Amino acid sequence: MSDPEEIIQPTDSFLVVECGHTNSTAVLFDVVAGSYRLLARGVAPSTVDAPWYDVAIGAQNAIAQISEATGRSLLEASGALIMPTREEDGAGVDYFALVFSCAGPLKVVVAGLLDDVSLASARRALATIYAEEVDSLSLADSRSMQAQLAAIWQAEPDLIFMTGGTDGGATAAPLKLLETIRLAVGLPEEKPRPDLLYAGNSALRETVNEMLGDITSLHIAENVRPGLEVERLEDASRMLGELYETHKIGQLPGVGELYGSSSLPAQTTARAFATVMKYLAALFKGHLLGVDMGSDTVTLISARPDGVQMAAYNDLGLGRPMRHLLDVIEPAAILEWTPHEVTPAALRDFMFNKSLRPGSLPLTEEDLHLEQAIGRQILRHALNQAVARWGWSLRGNLPPFKLMVLRGSVFTQAPEPGQALLMILDALQPVGIFSVVLDKYGALPALGAIALYEPLAAVQSLEAGALTELGWVVAPLGRARPGQQVMQVQMSSKEIGVIQMEVEYGAIELMPLPPGQEAQVKLQPLRRFDIGYGPGQGRSLTIQGGALGLVIDARGRPIQLPADDEARREQVGRWIWDLGG
Repeated sequence: MSDPEEIIQPTDSFLVVECGHTNSTAVLFDVVAGSYRLLARGVAPSTVDAPWYDVAIGAQNAIAQISEATGRSLLEASGALIMPTREEDGAGVDYFALVFSCAGPLKVVVAGLLDDVSLASARRALATIYAEEVDSLSLADSRSMQAQLAAIWQAEPDLIFMTGGTDGGATAAPLKLLETIRLAVGLPEEKPRPDLLYAGNSALRETVNEMLGDITSLHIAENVRPGLEVERLEDASRMLGELYETHKIGQLPGVGELYGSSSLPAQTTARAFATVMKYLAALFKGHLLGVDMGSDTVTLISARPDGVQMAAYNDLGLGRPMRHLLDVIEPAAILEWTPHEVTPAALRDFMFNKSLRPGSLPLTEEDLHLEQAIGRQILRHALNQAVARWGWSLRGNLPPFKLMVLRGSVFTQAPEPGQALLMILDALQPVGIFSVVLDKYGALPALGAIALYEPLAAVQSLEAGALTELGWVVAPLGRARPGQQVMQVQMSSKEIGVIQMEVEYGAIELMPLPPGQEAQVKLQPLRRFDIGYGPGQGRSLTIQGGALGLVIDARGRPIQLPADDEARREQVGRWIWDLGG
């Protein structure tokens, strides 16, 4: 594989294929009028599972759709990519990259000294890949050594990830853990031995190599907790990504054919999404929240200019994991967001059928609202786990952010953009003033895959409109009686003139502003409501138009639903109607 930093020129074209469990998405970027643009995309059913068992077929079908749409030949008759671009007819592409979310999770045993220190850091590092923690070892583990060994043996992990011990700290406790791990990986070889990633006390690296270097594949990363108050996850996260590629991506059926054409390192969808979110955070100079709901994974990303936190969950999604969702979420929590009467038995049937046919689309209005209600609770459950991992607290409210980025078919295929926005407002219940964009064309993971090697492609494509603007949201914080006025809003522009609105508590109000237009907005909270600048403090700002314009969510936080079932369904249906559903 060539060194991309040496060979990529600013006039090159990029083709990126994202291979998911349900669909394969191909995205083509090229230079138009001296600037990078998203030219086309193709989407085809994934072929990673039966009856094909060949991920390359779905990728080639998605690429073929781009050729049909653009008239630009990208594939040879044999199915191989035409590389580089041919000068005589413009066929082909210069660089090809792969992004994956269809590989299974890496099964990991985490080992560390303290649950809230070294193990917490290990779990945050694991959140950067698709991983399943199958067991853990720590000083608080009351099991006998024999029980620990039996548990590791039965779990059949791909990897043991050991952290623990500050640099320069005591070594007795880490050595005890190492001895247990040595015995576990040294058991008879009827089963494959797990790799070991060590990211603990640096003073023990040589000892770790002596104890385990000859009996397993050993990888050593920088200490994730060199001090009690210092956390460094970058090196361990990088190695986890490499191990995931080796153990999971590299084992996908048919992936070798794709690798043969790839010019850039393969990435997971979650990591590529996180990369481009960091670019967006630097561009917006503030706190951003990214939400990706796939059929088999859910990823949440908190991005600031100085760093990114991510949480990827391979046991959540609107596809195959749905059959197990009711193990962690009560049916009543889902059904409270449906505007139609649905029995728990009907909910279970719907979820089981969806888990068997992840690519199926809702055929009725009732099914659509039911799927969106399930999506709300999946996101809420993921958020509860993420904020605990990130050290946030939901006793109050989410921290404010400037931009929310949405991706996933439950959002992009919603019949009305208001339904996508309402799902996220109901599930996450954010506060303050922020804008919302939708990755309608599946471009963000592709841009993340190439951003490290050609940042200009990411920046210019984003500026050129690779994302769809949904609009702006104002969500004031406070309490009042239903029907009481809590905010006065004035919006003015050359095209629409001046519009004034008085917003009542419990309502969602929509002030349309088409894409491409700009308006000045004056917000004045009443009754000590807070839009992020203090109780009763107003704000003037300039906003850009979008599919929805300006949305005022004056339902308070947390959102209170009527206790009576009929009144609740009527209220939920009214909110859907108010946002264009």
